[in-house]
Amino acid sequence: MAIDPVVLLAEELRTAEAALDKATQIYNRDGKQAHAELVNMLLAKVKRLFAELFETEPTSALGAAELVRVAAQRLPFAYARHAAHLHEIADRLSGGQRSLSDLVWLRAMRAALTDGFFGKDGEKTARLLSLAIQGARRPVMVFQAVQPPLINPPWRGIIRG
Repeated sequence: MAIDPVVLLAEELRTAEAALDKATQIYNRDGKQAHAELVNMLLAKVKRLFAELFETEPTSALGAAELVRVAAQRLPFAYARHAAHLHEIADRLSGGQRSLSDLVWLRAMRAALTDGFFGKDGEKTARLLSLAIQGARRPVMVFQAVQPPLINPPWRGIIRG
């Protein structure tokens, strides 16, 4: 099974943001043109990764958890309680637990964000939650295959003698 594309994007985004933070610190220290170009390049990369994240549908609950975490980070500080609840849901999703109450809460939060109360940023965050809901509601496929053990495997003779 291929890894969820949202998980890959989220990891690449975290790496690019860490590099941007470090490059900004270096540029603030010495002010060299080369470091300014690096900061601009990393800014463009982070912007591109966020744009991809807003368009990529997760294929698993783990990918949905990443989107819920990003949505929680985008909420204003005044809504820290809601952000904390989103982080709790993300923790459950990343642990493989999908509950109906979490999906209902995510849908209610998405509706609140699209009502315009949060402004344009609310609509973008609602888009992330919509994608997360689509990924979290996907059915889980479990494949089980049992093979009988080999009675006399060919390598057994090597051990004996």
